[in-house]
Amino acid sequence: MAWIPCQCCGQELPETWNWYVCDKCGYRICPSCLGKHSGRYGAGFKCSQCAFGHMHRK
Repeated sequence: MAWIPCQCCGQELPETWNWYVCDKCGYRICPSCLGKHSGRYGAGFKCSQCAFGHMHRK
């Protein structure tokens, strides 16, 4: 099993975890970061890294 770091907090979790992934740019965060990631383009379910992406549970 592969371990992947959250792109927000850096915590390594299994690839089978309940990740939230942007549908446009692929930005990947863990569930605990959904409420705390923010950036130029938004926060929460809106991707913080790209203008048109939204976070979806994978």
